[in-house]
Amino acid sequence: MQRISLLIGTFLSVLFLAAYSLEGFSMSFLYHPEEEIVICSPMEGRITFNGAPAAGAKLERFVKWKDEDGQTDTTFTDGNGYFRFPIIKEKAKLPKLSQFVIGQEIHVYFNGDKYPVWAKAKREKGLYGELDGSPVNFRCDLTDELAPVDAGKGMLLTSCKWDSIEKNGD
Repeated sequence: MQRISLLIGTFLSVLFLAAYSLEGFSMSFLYHPEEEIVICSPMEGRITFNGAPAAGAKLERFVKWKDEDGQTDTTFTDGNGYFRFPIIKEKAKLPKLSQFVIGQEIHVYFNGDKYPVWAKAKREKGLYGELDGSPVNFRCDLTDELAPVDAGKGMLLTSCKWDSIEKNGD
């Protein structure tokens, strides 16, 4: 019995190494085909401080998914506190035996202070996978406390609010 287990283990190891050495086979065996992934859905809304527009506030969106460094993009609010972040998409081949997770954080810098307003582990590859749709009347008051929200697939930690979620197709 022990010898059969050893033979099976050796056979599987040799098969794996042979497949791994053949690039075409190993890529199809270990990875999904290349696909477009929405790293961050577009986001727009309004930032306020005690209900008044936070004009000129700096927003930083940090995304971490394929390396330790991650990436950051920045936008600013207009005179009425409105901001917009564009969509971030990439084409990638994802390993078949992995969990898809993208860490997202948004911080607002206003009047010399830093305010965290969004922390999410995005587990959906499609458009608006963060909230399972796009938020209607998205707004964040910097004086509000962060609170957990059951959103999409998983929890979101945010001080932002919205009236409803508009379902969108991928």
